[in-house]
Amino acid sequence: MPLDREEKSKLRDMVSLANKSNVDDAIAAVEAARANLSEDDKDYARLTGWLEDLSHVAGGKVIGRTGDPGAQPDGMG
Repeated sequence: MPLDREEKSKLRDMVSLANKSNVDDAIAAVEAARANLSEDDKDYARLTGWLEDLSHVAGGKVIGRTGDPGAQPDGMG
């Protein structure tokens, strides 16, 4: 069963606002929601992409507007 509109919106906001201090909570929320979906569900694929984006945030990368991982912030090597 696909995610309802409200839950999807809440997760999208968490992902969009994720930073090093809250990325673990965002990852846990997205993984929990994805666990209830079948692999052929379009929301499963969407959440998988969000998890990929969050992994970049967790690694210190800056995600640009296009979703492409950017360079690490100045001073992070």
